[in-house]
Amino acid sequence: MLKYFKAILFFFCFVVFSQTPNTLEQNVLAPIPDSVGLAGMVGGVVDGLIIAGGGANFPEKKPWEGGKKIYYNKLYFLKNNKWVLSSSSFDFPLAYSGSISTKKGVFVFGGENENKTLSEVYKITYSEKKSDLLIEKISELPEPLSYMSVVVENDIVYLVGGKNNLSSVNSFYSFDLSDYSWSSLPSLPGLSRALHSAVIQESPGGKGLFVFGGRSVSNGKKSEPLTSVFMFDLKAFEWKEKQHLVVDKKERVVMGGLSQKRGVMSFLVYGGSDEVLFNELEEIDLLSKQQEGGFNLDSLTRRKNQIIKNHPGFSNKVLKYNTVTDAWSVEKTLTSPLPVTSLGIEKNSSFIIVSGEVSPGIRTPSVVSFSSLNKDRVFGSLNYFVLIFYLAISVVVGLYFGKKQQSTKDYFVGGGRIPWWASGLSVFATLLSAITFMAIPAKTFVDDWSFFMLNITAILIAPFIARVFIPFYNKLSVVTAYEFLEKRFSYFVRAFGSASFILFQLGRVGIILLLPSLAVSVVAGIPVYISILVMGVLCMVYTSVGGVEAVVWTDVMQAVVLLGGGLLAVFWIFSSLDLSVLEIYEYAKEKNKLNAFDFSINFSTSSFWVVLIGGLFSAMVTQGTDQTIVQRYLTSVNLKNSQKTLYTNALLTLPATLLFFSLGTLLFAFYSSFPEKLSSAISNNDSIFPYYIVNELPAGLSGLLIAGIFAAAMSSVSSSLNSISTSFCNDFFLPYNTGVKDQRVLKIAKVATVIAGVFGLLLALWMSASNIKSLWDQFYKFLGFFTGGVGGVFLLGIFVKKATNFGAIAGLLVSSVLVWCVSNYTDLSFLLYTFIGVLGCFVVGWVFSLKR
Repeated sequence: MLKYFKAILFFFCFVVFSQTPNTLEQNVLAPIPDSVGLAGMVGGVVDGLIIAGGGANFPEKKPWEGGKKIYYNKLYFLKNNKWVLSSSSFDFPLAYSGSISTKKGVFVFGGENENKTLSEVYKITYSEKKSDLLIEKISELPEPLSYMSVVVENDIVYLVGGKNNLSSVNSFYSFDLSDYSWSSLPSLPGLSRALHSAVIQESPGGKGLFVFGGRSVSNGKKSEPLTSVFMFDLKAFEWKEKQHLVVDKKERVVMGGLSQKRGVMSFLVYGGSDEVLFNELEEIDLLSKQQEGGFNLDSLTRRKNQIIKNHPGFSNKVLKYNTVTDAWSVEKTLTSPLPVTSLGIEKNSSFIIVSGEVSPGIRTPSVVSFSSLNKDRVFGSLNYFVLIFYLAISVVVGLYFGKKQQSTKDYFVGGGRIPWWASGLSVFATLLSAITFMAIPAKTFVDDWSFFMLNITAILIAPFIARVFIPFYNKLSVVTAYEFLEKRFSYFVRAFGSASFILFQLGRVGIILLLPSLAVSVVAGIPVYISILVMGVLCMVYTSVGGVEAVVWTDVMQAVVLLGGGLLAVFWIFSSLDLSVLEIYEYAKEKNKLNAFDFSINFSTSSFWVVLIGGLFSAMVTQGTDQTIVQRYLTSVNLKNSQKTLYTNALLTLPATLLFFSLGTLLFAFYSSFPEKLSSAISNNDSIFPYYIVNELPAGLSGLLIAGIFAAAMSSVSSSLNSISTSFCNDFFLPYNTGVKDQRVLKIAKVATVIAGVFGLLLALWMSASNIKSLWDQFYKFLGFFTGGVGGVFLLGIFVKKATNFGAIAGLLVSSVLVWCVSNYTDLSFLLYTFIGVLGCFVVGWVFSLKR
């Protein structure tokens, strides 16, 4: 066994030490086939091909030399890094249109040319048969517009702002790609704007359409640069004002820049023009019209030409905005300025900037691709050593207890050798796990404390569990909780309960394997599936060998490390912030991050009543009927010690809840104060705390905390695997194989542990490829769907003396259908699924029992 363990550790070391840090990768592609370059081009990606067309430039003379601005209708596509001129072209020249890539093709909206502002809408596709692009006019804008921003979400294109023949506008429209229909939406607040940017990104309340930058324009008047930022809530369907575009405590103007959604909570803004020289040039133009024919006209013209000729170029900054902290910062300062009024194209993980204007009147034909804009702290050899050493300790503990596994009694309940306080810490660590360590801080960082009562219900339900459930288990001397169901009803009910538990635990194994794997991906760029495989295999090794004793004593170690690690992180954040506790509290309160009690009667959100009711029933099912927890009670030698095990967990839950909920709020305060420290590349909210650990804590300590996350996950997984094995052997194998020797059952238990581990691995790998925004939410969806009815049938058996087997079966079946219908056809909060399952099973079972 040890040789396999050494091989796994060697493989893990090879993978982590072969990683390289993220660096800025700026690649130059083939320039567009116009030596001068073009501004205001349109295009996108069609069938993997980059397309670009239209645009405007000054091909003969520079603007200050009297050159004329020329518009184009040509269209190109990039194939094998060579631009190919398409035989298709627009009906007339155009530039400064809105364009967007979709699954159905690239759509081009409006624009302008030397004659007018346009309203045409085109769709561009690629024909494999003709090896060429096809252009089709499909619609008309509700009004002629140019310089607008265009974004797409779920086959709905949103067009916001823009400019008509006279001025900029506040217009806001949606365009349905399924039937090409238009809808008018609530107008953009504040001043009208053009040359602005828009991007859709996740925010604490759901997805939002963010609009920023640009200027308000009206012919014959001086325009007004804009720093205000607005978000259109796509769920509430209303505009909300956000923090102005402020970087380093100074308001910034960004006109003609490009925006890119980045990660799960950020977006980037490439370049853009500020207002300083632009304002002076605009004032000169206005004065020139007033002085037409006057003696100052020549001096104004000379001043304008001087500014244009000596213009330093537009911004070389890439700005970053975080939708959670509502804070702006500089993501990267490039060595050369970025063009404005460029064509920005997202392709795979790259952002491509095509041509554009590098200074007033001057274009560039260059095409540049940006594939990464982050260089986070390298994890380091010391941290990797601590991580690997800590994992090794966890496995060695498991292997040590393997020598004591001489019977199924040893393997399933520890042979009576486990003290109550260790079992209590094991319950605490199992329920704490990586979900608490990572997902709760992430939840309070992104949202607020609305889930606080969910953890407190675990304390409130403890006396009920101690007085009702534990005495039953001790009196009946069962090995699994579900043996009670057979004694009370029938084997079918027992099998249903046990099967539901096993299915839920397989889901839990998948989630808990995935969480730290995401953390490692943030830490060192190790592929998520590699981490899942390494942890899963190590868990299977020591759990199959060491039994419940290995599980309990590794849990004890993890409980100490995780609580200590949480306290260490809190201390470190406080020492990094130049703020008192009261100031942090006031800031968090001002930003609505401390909302814990929403007393509204709304059962589709996490209101107080939803959290309280859902939490109480979830805690009852988990602590009263879940074999993972019940098995800890059964390791104690008597009823009193079993109850002490339960209360040990309850005693530790309150400080742990306060600790980890506070961590999320403190992380919010920290990254609001230092927005430049938070990577825009974070692709999962649950990675926020591990990201802080790796990038802010000293070497060694960060390795220890990341190791703690790994070990906590492995500890919880091992608890699930051992309990699955216990349930399988006692609830499914032994009832059909009476008289089998104990040693054979012990071998089957170990094999069952490995098989369960394999299933959990496969589920984790599947979830890693799925778009799951919050694993915390998914965990409670699993809990409600699989276990609600089981909790109801336990209550039915305990409290209704006349309850029958027929009633119990009817209750289980009806409650399962009921929960499925509620989850698919209503908007009730997933926190209520367990309550609905328990109540449905209890009521239906009681009613059907009366009829019998």
